[in-house]
Amino acid sequence: MRRARRVLGYVAASLVALVLLAYAVVYVVSEIKVRRTFATVPHPIAVPSDSASVAEGARLARLRGCVECHGIRAQGDTFVDRWMLARVISPDLTRSVRAYTTTQLEAIIRQGARPGGRSVVVMPSGMFASLTDPDLGAIIAFLRQLPEQNGPRPEVRLGPLARVAFTVGEFVPAAEEVRRARRLSSAYPAEGESHHLGAYLARTVCTECHGFDLRGDGSARRPDLRIAAAYSLDAFAHLMKTGKAPGERELDLMSRVARSRFTNFTDHEIAALHGYLVARAKH
Repeated sequence: MRRARRVLGYVAASLVALVLLAYAVVYVVSEIKVRRTFATVPHPIAVPSDSASVAEGARLARLRGCVECHGIRAQGDTFVDRWMLARVISPDLTRSVRAYTTTQLEAIIRQGARPGGRSVVVMPSGMFASLTDPDLGAIIAFLRQLPEQNGPRPEVRLGPLARVAFTVGEFVPAAEEVRRARRLSSAYPAEGESHHLGAYLARTVCTECHGFDLRGDGSARRPDLRIAAAYSLDAFAHLMKTGKAPGERELDLMSRVARSRFTNFTDHEIAALHGYLVARAKH
């Protein structure tokens, strides 16, 4: 009996040692990936100061989710707090836009890397990579006129599940996402081509959930956006403005995002986005 207990003890200790060793490997590999640095290309942009541009920047910031992730006053907010996954507190944007130059902000937002080259982790820079200079300039103009807040200290602490996801490539640093998004640029209509505006909106609004190819992940929450072809323009506009699908149905993720962000689409943008998604589905 004692011998059996000793054997079981050795087995248990060995299993614990193996788990600890495996997690040590995961930790090291994930740290290497997270701490990787990326080269950026300085890209100065003009930041307007007129009231119309600031108002447009406010609309664009709400549409792209800046306020949703960083708090209603852009003061920073707890974005994720699940110990097995991660604890992420988004930075206070009212201070960040004053701490960085416009060129540095462009690199953080569109290229996914801070000064020094280290990637941001949660920022959807892959989606923002295609933002035009005027749109990004207007967003920065809006943020810079906000009163400075005393928001929480930003934090990114990865839990075991997030570290495993980084190790196996399910999660990647934002700067790497930018490179993935740019590799698919040729799949979208270029400026001057038919449906360019709708494609631009899809790339800079929809790809965060539906992927850079807009094919989703196969789930009902993140479907292939060819599903938009099943909607008339009126039904699609109703979904964007109210979050309700035909029959006044609530859609798990889409309804919430539509009410918090997509209500900021103009009628012209909704029609352009719908037109592109329908044309894409037919193609």
